Amino acid sequence: MQSRTEALEIGSRAPGFALPSANWEGSTFALSTMLGRGPVIIEFLRGTW
Repeated sequence: MQSRTEALEIGSRAPGFALPSANWEGSTFALSTMLGRGPVIIEFLRGTW
């Protein structure tokens, strides 16, 4: 398992995770579900809003 401070290399497999949906209250977004549909690109954006 990756530590929280260790970055993944480009092309590495991300550990499985699930997050609350930002658009549908009460539902979750799971990486495993998305991978069932095909390749996934994950981008983390830091913003100030």
